Amino acid sequence: MYDEGGQATGWLLVRLREIVVLTHNVVMSSTEILGPDRIDKPVSALAMVPKTGTITRVGRQAYTLMMFVAREQGTEDGETGMFGAPLNSVIRGYDGSTGSVKELKKHLLSMVSHVVEWQSPSPAETEEWGACGLLSQVNLKKKNGQNWLYWAYPPALRQEMLYPLRYAQIKRSTIAQFRSHAGLALYEICARYKDNPSHRTSKQHWHWWLPVLTGKPIPKEIKTEFRFFNRDTIKPAIEEVNEVSELTVTVHEFRVGRSIEFVQFEVHLKQEASVKDARAIDLSKVARAIQLGIDAEIAEDHFIRHGELAFAKAIERLEARLAMQGTPILSRHAYLKALLTGRVIDKPAPEEYQPEVIEKVVTKKENPAVQAQANLREREVEKLTTVRMELEKLDARAMEQLMIELKENFVERQMSPAVMKRLDEGKWESALIMGELARFYWKRTRGTEWSSADALPKVERVEQAGLF
Repeated sequence: MYDEGGQATGWLLVRLREIVVLTHNVVMSSTEILGPDRIDKPVSALAMVPKTGTITRVGRQAYTLMMFVAREQGTEDGETGMFGAPLNSVIRGYDGSTGSVKELKKHLLSMVSHVVEWQSPSPAETEEWGACGLLSQVNLKKKNGQNWLYWAYPPALRQEMLYPLRYAQIKRSTIAQFRSHAGLALYEICARYKDNPSHRTSKQHWHWWLPVLTGKPIPKEIKTEFRFFNRDTIKPAIEEVNEVSELTVTVHEFRVGRSIEFVQFEVHLKQEASVKDARAIDLSKVARAIQLGIDAEIAEDHFIRHGELAFAKAIERLEARLAMQGTPILSRHAYLKALLTGRVIDKPAPEEYQPEVIEKVVTKKENPAVQAQANLREREVEKLTTVRMELEKLDARAMEQLMIELKENFVERQMSPAVMKRLDEGKWESALIMGELARFYWKRTRGTEWSSADALPKVERVEQAGLF
């Protein structure tokens, strides 16, 4: 596929290099995109306003790298009619496991299924308005034993993506460092103004910045206040841009009467910007957390809140603890949170299971009544683990039927809109759904309530369930 100089042969004109990555003590082959660090991103793709769904941080990072690859290739493959690249050159950490597959598909689907309103951060720069998906099609295929990513742009976007007239100069090495969508979006917008004489973005109402920075559709009625938006989104985004990028950003607030209504950012280049390697977006740590039983949204929240290094250490410590003999962990989510917030990850890991070293942040000696309650919770965890394993073995038809019956049950019980939304999105592994699903499935397959001590043999349960 490649010549001796690392130059791709045939249609693929992007220069690639095979590298070896050690992930979770397993040697994995990855592919690195060579070439210039600079990417010229169209101004219309900077302030994207999602209309029907969330733009994820990984999705935005991958989209920019895919645009870079498409420009290097210049035209679509004659056989597929799409652009393409080795998957690990765009998103690193995909290993084919259940956790990484689900996480990968979530980010790729966000580029195809969600409608985005395209606009420039400076109203005078573009005279056109448009709304469409980020991609018209995306495929994953095996090619010579390697996973490849193929994609196509909507006709209205193709020309702008490949040959932009107005653009912001951003760096591949920088966008790979971001942990949040807000930080990444702010960096890309501010990069447009780093060489502007005013060094300031356009002044916009904070309602305009809300969907642009959060990557989420703006509700019909905005219930949040500026002070919360400033605390939860603007300030963390500025801190992240200043930490990982070559830019220094500050915010200017403008009042109308007594309330802050408009926001503008000032941007300057750092005197000595640090040099970082341009690399693929790393999905491995979040995917590994999902494999260990951590809810995807909780894993991403910890990754953003605590940073890549601390999160990676905590996941390694959790994985090591799960492999040890001794008292099982009652809650993996609580254990992971305790590792991150208690900074236990900064202490040397014990060679053997030592409750006084690790478990003291999660458990403590209890009286008999409390211990009995703990034993009950432990049995519930075991039952939940059993249910998870059985659910993962269901084929698509059986799972679809189970979800239909669960939804009917939820409708009868008048469950909250948040729960119904998660179920409709297929997020049955989320904390909101999993507990209810486990109880429903248990009664459906065993014929007994969740609290019952009865446990039918597995073969008998399957026959009674009629799911296979």
